[in-house]
Amino acid sequence: MRNPEVDTRFQRPLARIAALALLLLGGCTHTQPHTVAAAPQPTAQVICVQLSDIPSEPPMVGGKFNGDAKHDLQVLAPNAKALRDWGQQMHAMLQACAAPATDAPAAKP
Repeated sequence: MRNPEVDTRFQRPLARIAALALLLLGGCTHTQPHTVAAAPQPTAQVICVQLSDIPSEPPMVGGKFNGDAKHDLQVLAPNAKALRDWGQQMHAMLQACAAPATDAPAAKP
């Protein structure tokens, strides 16, 4: 019992063409062998900063806010300054570590 609206005369050749196309396209995936690139040799690591020289991060002050803008600003402003100073110290340490690896002078922000 076949559906009379389906024309099987065109389905079988179409299926064969599709299968042949998939077979041909599938064969293209293995034409070139993959080569493994040699991994670069790691350079010797040099410690440029002692752990004791790293500045400690300023404390978080989010719990000290009470919603009063004047009070919150008095808490936030010194902490923002401390964070900025800490970031500049960390940046200077990183530049000092990177300086021997590059010949170009480090740019200042």
